[in-house]
Amino acid sequence: MRVLVPLAASLALAAGASAADWPTAFGVAERGSLRVVSNVRLGPSGGEMKGVWLDDDRSCRDRRALRVSIQIDLVSADGKTTRVRRTRQALVDNCAEGGPNFGFDLKPKALGLGCASGRWRPGRYSMTTRTLHVASGVAAHASLYHQVTRRC
Repeated sequence: MRVLVPLAASLALAAGASAADWPTAFGVAERGSLRVVSNVRLGPSGGEMKGVWLDDDRSCRDRRALRVSIQIDLVSADGKTTRVRRTRQALVDNCAEGGPNFGFDLKPKALGLGCASGRWRPGRYSMTTRTLHVASGVAAHASLYHQVTRRC
């Protein structure tokens, strides 16, 4: 059993090191006790663009309207730009554990930005998540720029 613990720890570190090559961005806006958070997180064949609202002065059972809008621009090597925009609005719970949890899970092929393998197509990506707490008008933005050089 003692041998397994160092092995498990080294595997966890190796997995974290490979994930470190893929970026994450967060944006936070605050007004009083209200915090609105946006994120953009990428991985080799997907990612997420999500938002959340948090307010310590409100019950965890409180729900408020949250609108998450995303924009992804891909500039390919030939200079062609492909733009994807999406918006989603719904009632979202306060006290989200683990960070932003409402918005979009990204699959490059489904967005028209993927290789046949499901990985991101090569090019320069500009990605922005805007999260709006509808009742208060507080909005948080997270922007990420990333270049994918690996061929399909």
